[in-house]
Amino acid sequence: MTSPFVQGRRRGFTEREAILHRLREVYKALEFFELDRETLLKVDENKLKHVPERYLEECRGIAEGAGVKYEEIVALNYILMFYQLFKDGCTAFIIPKNYSTDESVMLLKNRDLGFRRLHPQVLSYSELDGYNKFIGVTSAGSVCWYQGVNEKGLIAFNTATPCQIIDPTRAQGMSISTIIRRILEECDSVDDALKFILNSEYNACSNLFLADYEKTVIVELKAGFSPYIWEISEPDCRSNHYLFHINPEVRDKMEILARQQTLTRYARGKKLLKMKEKISIEDLIEISRDHFYGPGPSSICRHPPIIGNPLTKIMSSTTLSAQIFKLGEEIETYVALGYPCQSEFIKLKFGDEIPRKLASGEAWLKQYEEQKRQQ
Repeated sequence: MTSPFVQGRRRGFTEREAILHRLREVYKALEFFELDRETLLKVDENKLKHVPERYLEECRGIAEGAGVKYEEIVALNYILMFYQLFKDGCTAFIIPKNYSTDESVMLLKNRDLGFRRLHPQVLSYSELDGYNKFIGVTSAGSVCWYQGVNEKGLIAFNTATPCQIIDPTRAQGMSISTIIRRILEECDSVDDALKFILNSEYNACSNLFLADYEKTVIVELKAGFSPYIWEISEPDCRSNHYLFHINPEVRDKMEILARQQTLTRYARGKKLLKMKEKISIEDLIEISRDHFYGPGPSSICRHPPIIGNPLTKIMSSTTLSAQIFKLGEEIETYVALGYPCQSEFIKLKFGDEIPRKLASGEAWLKQYEEQKRQQ
């Protein structure tokens, strides 16, 4: 029997060093920006009303397993105050089965975030009783999965998009991480996931990728608006802007730069996809490591800018991890924790035991420490 608390406690014990690293870096950031620690740890129950109780129970288990406060784990997952300090990123690719070398469905997500040091990456299963088992990369101590594939062969993940809420009364409900995790737990197919979205309230802005053995779609979610569904019949990609919904106007130098970077990565991704008639796992690995227009914020494998002040470099969105999902004769995933250009992609079949260096965050932390020594 795997209850949320038991699963959390197991993860907290396994991920303890990465969780402690994360908390140390969070408190350093709060001190630097002169933000109050107690304010961070004060849980606003109103913000949690769309969070399933089982996720909060898992937070309690993680806290016990890692030997930290429950409020600290909730803050890492759901308190948005310090998350406003960094920018979302991500570049993602979707390959329908007719365009892969072995007629499998394949998807790739490069996960990008700013303030890299706050996000040690781990690979973990969720296997709660009564729900679909799934596997995905997330941050240490997080019950918020932004990507994964479940035991039924349903893949779900997102790339963030800018939000401009016109009518806040229509933008209430689940966050994107809650949407993705609930889809993986509660849905068996793309059609199930689309029904779930259409019948749910959400406060999310994202390109949501969904795939199973037969169907591949990208759903544009924009808080306060109806979702737009792209049915994908040939290789495609997205970065951090909408193609159907209207993108917010850029208002300052940083927003102009971020828009330029997302458009550049999207154009590069489309060009790479057109260079192959059929695409293989090896091709997706190379795409995840692509440094054209870089290495820097405009390349698919994102690195800090070469020029700029130290704070700009720290806050710049960089690639934290890469994960490839493959639906063929079996469900497979290929995972690189850290910059994909500097990491080995490790292959797992669904159900395989996760190597400890991936489950604990050790692989990510080792690369991070090596990079610090080289600076």
